[in-house]
Amino acid sequence: MSEKMDRRQARTKQLLNKALMELIEEKGTDGVTVTDIATRADINRGTFYLHYRDVPDMLEQIKEEVFVNIEKCILQLDINEVIKNANTGKPYPISVMIFEEIARHADFLKVMFGPKGDLSYAIRFRNFMATHIFNKLSYLQPAEDNFLIPRDYLIAYMSSANFGMLMHWLESGMKQTPYQMGLIMTQIALHGPIASAGLKSN
Repeated sequence: MSEKMDRRQARTKQLLNKALMELIEEKGTDGVTVTDIATRADINRGTFYLHYRDVPDMLEQIKEEVFVNIEKCILQLDINEVIKNANTGKPYPISVMIFEEIARHADFLKVMFGPKGDLSYAIRFRNFMATHIFNKLSYLQPAEDNFLIPRDYLIAYMSSANFGMLMHWLESGMKQTPYQMGLIMTQIALHGPIASAGLKSN
């Protein structure tokens, strides 16, 4: 009985989440009401309140769950392993895992990163990526003088470039598989954009 109830609750949450995403695309994050969600999901308001206090509570719970799931994957990134995998012609497995996790939440992320979504959420992702890259580079290359350019510019470039690549993948309909995207990310990380474009110095 409890398993059946769990499935029913999970199904209800899926309906609520789908309704919320559709409504945000139409009205923006501030224009959605509990009545809107209940009507769109074809449930009563009482059922909504069994799961969430209000619309902001619902949105925050979903945002946090998605962020934590992707964060766990990104935290496993190891720059040394990226370099090793790039030389094999295969993607770094953690890169593939990150794109698989993003694909799981694609509908939500497209809405949140879209024109009627939440800009602060996109900034949170980019800032997290910058912090993670900073920590990894500081460990692998602690001497500032060894950097060819100021470290903060390199970190800003890497975090913005990687986030931009994720955004483009989502916005373009995810034509590449997570495996292919993992390979793209791995190759760019090692060879840089100029060499990845097939341009070589004479």
